[in-house]
Amino acid sequence: MCDTQFQNPGERGCGKRKRLVWLSVNSSYSHSSLALPLLHAASADVAGWDWDALETTAEADCAEIASELAERNADLLCATLYLFNRNVVLEILERFHALMPECRVAVGGPECLGEGAEEILKNYPFIGLAFRGEGEGVFPAFLARFDLYPVRAVIPAEGSAVFEEWESASPPVGDPFFRVDKPFVQMETSRGCPMGCIYCTSCHTKVRCKSPDSVRKELTMLRGRGVSEIRLLDRTFNFPPKRGAELLRIFRTEFPDLRFHLEIHPGFLDGELRQELLSALPGRLHIEAGIQCLGGNVQEAIGRGGEPEEALEGLRFLCGCPNFETHADLLAGLPEQTSESIFRDVASLMAAGPAEIQLEVLKVLPGTPLRARAEALGIVYAPRTPYDVMRTAAMSGKEILRIRLLSRLLDLTYNHSALHPVICSAREEDPEFLPALLEFFLRNGLELKRLFDLKKRFLMLSEFFSAKNFQKTRIDLAFQWILAGYPPGSGPGKAAEKTDAVPENAVLLFGESAARKERDTKFWLLRRTQDTVYLAFNRKYAFNRPAAVWREDLPAQGKMRENA
Repeated sequence: MCDTQFQNPGERGCGKRKRLVWLSVNSSYSHSSLALPLLHAASADVAGWDWDALETTAEADCAEIASELAERNADLLCATLYLFNRNVVLEILERFHALMPECRVAVGGPECLGEGAEEILKNYPFIGLAFRGEGEGVFPAFLARFDLYPVRAVIPAEGSAVFEEWESASPPVGDPFFRVDKPFVQMETSRGCPMGCIYCTSCHTKVRCKSPDSVRKELTMLRGRGVSEIRLLDRTFNFPPKRGAELLRIFRTEFPDLRFHLEIHPGFLDGELRQELLSALPGRLHIEAGIQCLGGNVQEAIGRGGEPEEALEGLRFLCGCPNFETHADLLAGLPEQTSESIFRDVASLMAAGPAEIQLEVLKVLPGTPLRARAEALGIVYAPRTPYDVMRTAAMSGKEILRIRLLSRLLDLTYNHSALHPVICSAREEDPEFLPALLEFFLRNGLELKRLFDLKKRFLMLSEFFSAKNFQKTRIDLAFQWILAGYPPGSGPGKAAEKTDAVPENAVLLFGESAARKERDTKFWLLRRTQDTVYLAFNRKYAFNRPAAVWREDLPAQGKMRENA
């Protein structure tokens, strides 16, 4: 729990000063509220207010936080409602109101978009004010006329607020409430999205971009305050592509010490942008590629433009860039989508090769066109957070559950660095293997919240690939088993053979080459399709893991026989 206090500058002769307390409930310690410094900065010229903040996480004890807030003697308590924190924040606010009924309570954030604001005021009488849209556009005027506003109101009464001066506003990093003591900070270089995805709160919203000079200024300030990692909140960083390329060039040439997390649409990659991505410095970018779905009929149903094959080709390009990882996003439960089409989409993404595939069930969010049309589209979703789809016209509840279990399987296997190469190898041997693997894991106790330790996953995969006669994959599994620190000669590692030495023509892949000459070194080999790998073990260099690994290519004739 963290708290801070600041006074806004302004005239003091206008009666008793008022006190605003801001409650920030973040998803984890690593996150911090960007809404607070944005609104505080926008309200800098409003006189007569002292600001105070209490920051905590969604795991907080609601009674403790409510009691602490009650000690702050606030005239106004504010909080932002997100999908992940809504239930916790509402319980805290209800408890606080019971302790301090005279204090006005205001909320904003994504949960107040569309009909969400009216729903909150209707169902939670302890909340008096709900702000809809970009708070910087209306919050300063509200504070200036605080005593004149109704006790209960949605602000603005119609539509969503827009902060017209956003592009030229001072960056939030200059505000005293901006936190730089976390592993990363959040930053915006653009707002809005031209895409028409009906499930998104930014559907067909006006795109506004900060100038390259403004971005440069903000990054300079962030670096000056010791920030090293930045997560951009831009809906689509590479729209338009030319601007995306220019920003990437600035990142690379002027801020090589900073690491950036970007969300990119893989269908918007022109030549200049591709060249900048290829030129990225090692480890300085992390890319989230929004695929969402690959079915043309599904894309049409959700209003998502572009050709699926263009997005898939763009993803293949991103995955082939040498200096950063790409994670790909898929959604399940979209209109027209079937269980079979989702398995096909996952298989297509596996073939493209992202480091992770993040498959999530669609959430029907407040303020989205999808929520207004959900009943007509035959979509049934949870009435409370996280509003996840439970059934569609094309997928039963049982099928939705099966896709959630598929997502769990991907996290346990494909998305784990030790097992990722194994799953890729299995796809090469049999592109249709995934449904059978899911059924095998289900028979062996796969559940949404059950944890399988890594060793258990290795052993289960060994059983599956042995039964299915996956020859190459079994050897790749053995190799990863040994690299993960499990002993050769046991489990999947039974495929390894003891040997006396490493051939002179073998090429070092990684590790300490000096281990090759040590008396206490023990050697194992694995015969793979195209080569043989040699593994050296010596506790002087590594405990339980190979001290070094070499590769010896098979003679050309041997390769021909293997391929035959």
